[in-house]
Amino acid sequence: MKQQRDKARRPLLERPAVWAPAAAILAVGLLIVLLGPIAWWATPAKHLQGKDKAETRTATRQTLLAAVGGLVLATGAAFTARTFYLTRRGQYTDRYNKAITQLASDKLTERLGGIYALEHLMLESEREHNTVGEVLAAFIRESTRPKPSSPPSIGPVGAEQTSSSNADSPGPPTDVQAALTVLGRRPSRPEPNPIDLTNTDLTKANLAGANLAGANLTGTNLAGADLTGTDLAGANLAGADLTGADLADADLAGATLIRADLRDANLSGANLSSANLSSARLRGANLSSANLRDANLRVAYLRVAYLRDAHLRGANLSGAHLNGADLRDAHLIRADLRGARLLSADLRGADLRGANLSSAHLSRADLSGADLSSAYLSGAYLSGAYLSEAKNLTTEMVAQAALNERTLLPEGMPHPKKAPEE
Repeated sequence: MKQQRDKARRPLLERPAVWAPAAAILAVGLLIVLLGPIAWWATPAKHLQGKDKAETRTATRQTLLAAVGGLVLATGAAFTARTFYLTRRGQYTDRYNKAITQLASDKLTERLGGIYALEHLMLESEREHNTVGEVLAAFIRESTRPKPSSPPSIGPVGAEQTSSSNADSPGPPTDVQAALTVLGRRPSRPEPNPIDLTNTDLTKANLAGANLAGANLTGTNLAGADLTGTDLAGANLAGADLTGADLADADLAGATLIRADLRDANLSGANLSSANLSSARLRGANLSSANLRDANLRVAYLRVAYLRDAHLRGANLSGAHLNGADLRDAHLIRADLRGARLLSADLRGADLRGANLSSAHLSRADLSGADLSSAYLSGAYLSGAYLSEAKNLTTEMVAQAALNERTLLPEGMPHPKKAPEE
């Protein structure tokens, strides 16, 4: 009895013995109506007689049957497409669940299989792109723990600072490196959220040529990492540790590098246009031929940095520490160097047209061959500076600066003021 009651309660769609005959009767009825009244009504046979009238109605019926057949085929195709879509979605879901299970395994080979399975899913399904990216980023964050390091300095930016060495680090684990590689070569598609790798330990990671544009790498340890040619445009690297990292030819346009540690990093040929490097530590960094146009280097620490042929047009270097820096042939057109410390800096052949050097400290700096057209030297300290071969240096400029007897000026130009010893 119970089985009979359950059977009676089943929906009609699950009981083909009930609805199939009804559907067949309905289809026959519709066909009779279609070939009968509808065909008669649709036939323009008012002025036709006999055989002509019959032939016209036959043609109308054939047209109606063809239309119905086309409708049936279109409906079938739509149902087939819908079925294929649902089946495909189900397959993606199954593959995703299996990959996640593998990712949580304690076996390296299974974790690697899960990572590459997720990559295949990302490549095949645009819909799964963001989910897979977020899962892999979470896996990297959870699999790495920042190593203890010295706390950031709270004293003057120019002060010497030390941090823990990363020389003995073996680099990321194999599965983390694999996940980084997959993220770095993911398809270029719109992403509502940036890749989140904040506060991860990616010491000596291989990210050469990776696509990390717009990524959030705040506080991430990338010391000694290979980032050559990496796309980091618009990325957030505030407070990141990039000591000794190789960023040659990397794209960091518009990136945020506030208080980032870039000591001894290789940034030769890198694109840092409009990047924010305020208070960044760049002691000994190689920035030769780097593009730093309109970059913010306010109060950045660039002692003994290598900036030969660097493009710094319109850059903000106010208050920057550039003592002993190599700025030969650097392009500093309309750069803001107010209050910058350039003691013993090498500025030979530098283009300083329109640069603002007000109150800058240029003691013992070498400006041989430097172009100072329309430069501002008000209050600049030039004690011991070498200016005898500087180009377009005028008496008016010198009159506004502070000099001493050791300052070498072009022949015949007087020493209007004495600068205090530094």
